Amino acid sequence: MDLNLSLLFYLRKSKSKAGSTRIYIRVTLNGKRAEMSVNRKISNTDWNIAAGKAAGNSPQIQVINRYLNKVENDIYKCYQILLDQNKYFTSKQVVDLYMGKDEKAKMLLQIFQEHNDKVHELVVQDFAAGTLERYRTAKMHVENYIKKDFKTDDI
Repeated sequence: MDLNLSLLFYLRKSKSKAGSTRIYIRVTLNGKRAEMSVNRKISNTDWNIAAGKAAGNSPQIQVINRYLNKVENDIYKCYQILLDQNKYFTSKQVVDLYMGKDEKAKMLLQIFQEHNDKVHELVVQDFAAGTLERYRTAKMHVENYIKKDFKTDDI
């Protein structure tokens, strides 16, 4: 699995009020982004865009930068946890794990099977038997593709 993770802290100036702006983090994994607020605000003039950190040496700035370092480390830990599971995952799943969202994601083949079960119930009324057979074949092809390209049972 070739997963490239990058993190970027930034200010969303379009939502700033009275010179104080929320700090956001962008988690990018293989070109797909997920963003979230880190629940901290900073003055626009105290932000170093190039470094993606607060600029200066005041105690308040040091506290913010330490917090950003902790967020960064925690997100890398979440990434490592997901990587250790040896399953396909997205940047949103990294952010959700960091935020403590225990939402169990539905797997693709599980959703496909639920769909096919509903179609099976409606054969004769709304669907022809051939339609159900084509959906079963499509599911089989998707399953084979996932096993071949992702080297896992489901995504």
